[in-house]
Formats: sequence, structure tokens, C-alpha cells
Amino acid sequence: MQNKILIIGPFPPPISGVSIANLVVSKGLRKKNWKVDKINSEYSESITHKHGRISFKKLYFIRTYLLVGKVLFSKITYITIGQSYFGVLKYLPFIVLAKIAKKKLVVHLHGNHLLKEYNVLKGLKRIIFRKLISMFDYGIVLSESLRNNFEPFLKKESIFELHNFFEESLILPPEKLIQQKEYSELRVVFLSNLIEEKGINILLEAVKKLKAKGINIQLKVAGNKIKENNLSNYFNTLDGVDYVGVVHGEEKQKLLLWSNVFCLPTFYKMEGQPISILEAMAMGNLILTTNHAGITDVCKEQNAIFCEKENVEDLANKLEELVDDQNQIRQKGLLNMHYANAYFTEEMFIENANKILLQCIN
Repeated sequence: MQNKILIIGPFPPPISGVSIANLVVSKGLRKKNWKVDKINSEYSESITHKHGRISFKKLYFIRTYLLVGKVLFSKITYITIGQSYFGVLKYLPFIVLAKIAKKKLVVHLHGNHLLKEYNVLKGLKRIIFRKLISMFDYGIVLSESLRNNFEPFLKKESIFELHNFFEESLILPPEKLIQQKEYSELRVVFLSNLIEEKGINILLEAVKKLKAKGINIQLKVAGNKIKENNLSNYFNTLDGVDYVGVVHGEEKQKLLLWSNVFCLPTFYKMEGQPISILEAMAMGNLILTTNHAGITDVCKEQNAIFCEKENVEDLANKLEELVDDQNQIRQKGLLNMHYANAYFTEEMFIENANKILLQCIN
């Protein structure tokens, strides 16, 4: 008998780590003979830096409540929940109906802010937040250091770890990648939504500082532009800095093949374990990032370099040190290629997700 699952959460567009993951889960589980239904909770086709605030635009989410009856026709209701009070509250009808109908409830968290949000809530909001999360039977986090987000709400044995992945479209045979990869000069890429908290402003300021010293840095930036964070002046005035737009599939592969250092100086409060880091690893890049959220579960001193959060000077220094250190870039880049292919393929992600969900259903 075919297992049935209802996936509730954001799907592309816009592209984000969560929406890509939901799309991959839905396609992958179908290949594993699951009957998959979905409810797209995304209310906008653009990315915003605002979180946790109720707006008229966000109230369009209410239209999804017309689909709440889908809960009754699946064994598992799987929700990629938000991390703000509103991000949790908006799923209330689905959670409550699944509980009443005695369906298995699984929550998948793609970040490290849930517990922080709970700790600052007061009164009735805190009670509602705790009650809703506690209704889930099982929780899934991206890595070990993120487990504590669920520990006040769920039994430890009901919390699973499921590492993120890089998409199949990025896979190149190692020998082919090594032939095409260039490590003789510093080539930096930033691949994420251009939210200030992702560190894009810090990176551009660091490059500006280095160029003022006569140090040439090649930087390509890819991702959704954010209207609240206008970066046009940087892109128009900094030589060697190119904004290439939103990239997919082969375009993304070519971009990550061109680069040898992936820079994400993130301090984003909703951060989990960025898929873009794993994609960059798979394509033989050294990772230059921050000690933030679940990043250090996949990035260590052996394969990455860490810069201080929100510190332009420190990031500029780290980049300057790499300008003449091709050996470190090559060594850590090739190590990352083997590491990603050993642990973070899309196939492994689906296989592990399938095992976890089969445990939840039994």
C-alpha cells in the first residue's frame, strides 16, 4: 500500500533554501513510491528581509486554508515551519486538524532561530507558540547543533538530523572538474539572496577597501535582488565586480566552476545550513564564511576560513591573505569536492529523508 504525505511549505518561486528543499523532497519521495500532495505556503514571488511582521500581503496566506481538508487524505502532514511567531501561527489550522484526525505530524526546521524566538515571547503568545510546536510528533533539523531548537517541545528521540544537499544538476565527475578548475588566481563568488544580513554589503565594502589599496579582486554575485537593499552603486562603480542575476542549473554550475572561493559572511538570524555552501563545496571551492547557525557542522578549519561577523576589516584581511595563497585555495577546494560528494548528494538526502519518514509513519 502506497504511503501518502502532504508537504506544506514554500515552493519556488522565489528560490530559497527551503523552497528548493521542498521541491526536491516532493520529487524524490515520488520516486520512492510515496503519493505526494502539497500546499504551497509562499505568498510572494520576491524575497524580503522582513520577518515576523504581519502585513496585508502576508494575509494572502489565508487562501491556503481553503485547502486544509487535504490533511485528511494523507498519513503524514509534513510542514517546513517558519521561525517567527507568525511563521508558526499561520500553520495552526493544519496542525490542529492533523492532530484531531490523528495524522502523524512532522516539522522540518531549516534554521536556528526558533528557540530564540520562543525565549523572547511573553504571555499568551509564548503559550500558543509552545503548544503548537509541541503538537508535532517528530522534528527534523539540518544538523546536530540545531537540535536544541526542538528540545523544549519534543522528546529527544523524536528529533532527527537531515543534512542539506547539493542539486544533481551540479554534479561533475571529479576528474572532469579538476581539469576545468582554475586555481592560479583568486576568483570569488557570492551566491545567495542579496539580503544585507547574508553579508553581501560587508563583502562589497571589503572588496572596495582592497581595490582602494590596489589589490585586484574578481567577484561575481548571483541571487535575487532585494528592493530594501539597493546595491546598484557597488555594481556600477566597482571594477571586476559583476552581478549575474539569478542562476539555475547549468548557469549555476558554470559560475561555481569559474570560482574558487565561495564567500558568505552571513549573520542572517534565520540561517540554518545554506544549500549554497554545499553546492560550492561540490564544485571545488574553498569556503569563506562565519561561525553562524549550523554552518560549523559542515565547515571546519580543514576546509574553510572563518571571518568575524559584520566586520569589513577582518573580511578584507582574509581575502587579501588568499590573493597569494593558491595552494590553500586548491587544497581546501579539492578537499571540499570529495567531502560534498561523499556526504551531501541529493540522492543521499532523499534516501535519508525516506528512512526518517518511514520511521515516523510506523
